[in-house]
Amino acid sequence: MKKVLFGLFIIIAMSFLYLYQSPIMSTGEAIISAEKHLQNPPDEWRNLNLNVDLQGIQIENISAFLKQKKGFWNELTNRKQWEVTIKYNGIEPTVVINAYTGEFIDLYGPLN
Repeated sequence: MKKVLFGLFIIIAMSFLYLYQSPIMSTGEAIISAEKHLQNPPDEWRNLNLNVDLQGIQIENISAFLKQKKGFWNELTNRKQWEVTIKYNGIEPTVVINAYTGEFIDLYGPLN
């Protein structure tokens, strides 16, 4: 019985350590993912006319920050998110994506 409990403890500890140290997308991958989300936004954002033309965007008009996700479980497991801001055509949308999968989380910022 002790061996089974010890084995179960080891499996749980290894799973937690994997979750805590999961590989994170690079900055370049995060920027590419954010551009894709701006060019093809989720349905709830399609009514915003973002006029996305990202050709020729200068590198100084792009900023990406890796931030801690909020919430007890996210802080316990060290979950991160990318916040990528791209300035173009007089607007500065910030795309928030999952730092591990590139999945869309949110869009905010001056979007007029």
